[in-house]
Amino acid sequence: MSPVFPVTLALYAVACALYLADIATLSSQAASGTLGRVARLTLAAAFIAHAVEIGHLCIIGVHPFVNAREVLSFAAWLTVGAYLALQLRFKVPTLGAIIVPVAIVLEVAAHAVPSPKGSHASLLLKLHIGLATMGVALFAVAAGNAAVFLAAEAQLKRHRLGKLGRKAPALETLDRIGRFCTVAGFPLFTLAMIVGALLAMRVPEGGAHRLLQPAYVMSAVAWAFFAALLVARVTVGWRGRRAAIVTLAGFVAAAGVLVIYYANSFSAGA
Repeated sequence: MSPVFPVTLALYAVACALYLADIATLSSQAASGTLGRVARLTLAAAFIAHAVEIGHLCIIGVHPFVNAREVLSFAAWLTVGAYLALQLRFKVPTLGAIIVPVAIVLEVAAHAVPSPKGSHASLLLKLHIGLATMGVALFAVAAGNAAVFLAAEAQLKRHRLGKLGRKAPALETLDRIGRFCTVAGFPLFTLAMIVGALLAMRVPEGGAHRLLQPAYVMSAVAWAFFAALLVARVTVGWRGRRAAIVTLAGFVAAAGVLVIYYANSFSAGA
């Protein structure tokens, strides 16, 4: 375990508390803006600490592609990075209240069991894992955004705006964010699928039957959801609630892949 991990986790916890406090309090716009800025700065500090943590592990030979547990930590870091980058264009503090707790869960899970050292991954496997993790990170942001959209829309329909509904951006802005993240993540995930298929064909005793393994089948299901969503957006103008629901379904399938690999790491005694 990296000595930086406690610092990273503490900063994530503080950032999470700040984002939740920003939603929970209906303070003045100036006070809310200050709280949001402090939350973003704290999250940025956590992101930097997490990068140092990953760098330290790489130095001692435990890179993000060693096993499923390290991939979880890498996915948490990329998800936070994607959200912070998104904040440069869209101000969505309510999304931070979802993204940061998810990052904390992934980071804790990644350190639940000591990771083995000295594992080796081929260049093709590293490419596959890197592309897939980047795609899933963007899908995670899209899914968190979809959850905010559905909650805000439900409050608007009831004509009873709660704290989340008052803090969230316009529904049109949330829909644009979801489309942006999906469009950015889909090519990465598609390339990861292609590289994964090549890997399945190249390993000993490989072949097309390896593409029927649970992890790859779940990946294909996730890919199909997001592909259908993008096609529907272009052809029939899907947006709003339907797009948000399909986004959540696609992310659940994508997250299922991480769960499968994580569970397999325990059964394999890694």
